[in-house]
Amino acid sequence: MAARVWALATNTFREAIRDKVLLTLLVFALLVMGSAKVIQPLALGEEAKVVQDMGLAAITLFCVLIAVLVGGRLVYKEVEKRTIYIVLAKPVRRWEFIVGKYVGLMLVLAASMAIMTVGLYLILFLTGVRPSAYLLVAVVMSLFELVVVTAVAILFSTFVTPIASAVFTFAIYFVGHLSRDLRMLAAMSPSPVVKVLSQFLYYVLPNLTNFNVRGEVVHNVLLNPQALILAALYALCYAATALLISVLVFSRKDF
Repeated sequence: MAARVWALATNTFREAIRDKVLLTLLVFALLVMGSAKVIQPLALGEEAKVVQDMGLAAITLFCVLIAVLVGGRLVYKEVEKRTIYIVLAKPVRRWEFIVGKYVGLMLVLAASMAIMTVGLYLILFLTGVRPSAYLLVAVVMSLFELVVVTAVAILFSTFVTPIASAVFTFAIYFVGHLSRDLRMLAAMSPSPVVKVLSQFLYYVLPNLTNFNVRGEVVHNVLLNPQALILAALYALCYAATALLISVLVFSRKDF
């Protein structure tokens, strides 16, 4: 069982790293982080914070793009090319296929994030900003955010086209960063419909604000370890639920 999942994951990893979309996004991410060198003179004494914040934001944004654009095509591409028939003709269960694809994409994202993080530290060194290991906390929390976003992208890829999957996943990503606003809207709105809808979205959609600690890290604010651990557990539970739904949807397909 584990061997089959790992074989699917490594195969997904090999396919993904040959994807031109992935390579293009990696190059753009490094260029955006490198542009900090250009705007550094305009930071008016806040050079270090601007360069660090810009680099961390670029890592998160481009990894989310990779998860959405690559992840949204993973299952659909197998169905469209009919290679799914070859895979499922082997002793591979459908849930192993979904989990293998998910693990493979997470390996791609972890590798991409590692490359971007090395690039960020190199840029900090070149711009004269003292690199801090504390930045890695923000990187790790972004990885847990990707655990959620990737599971959502895989879920959509089981029943809609890649374009629709990208649109839906992006929508959930942006609304997921407005969870606190949704809760506030539910508390303040006089309309019962708005209250119910806001509460529904608040509890069903992922609360991605839990993973955004870039501001605190850049300004050297001490973070609560318990809150970080709870956020990580929340990410694992949410991703497991999304993958379970993915397996249920995929199992109902007639191949």
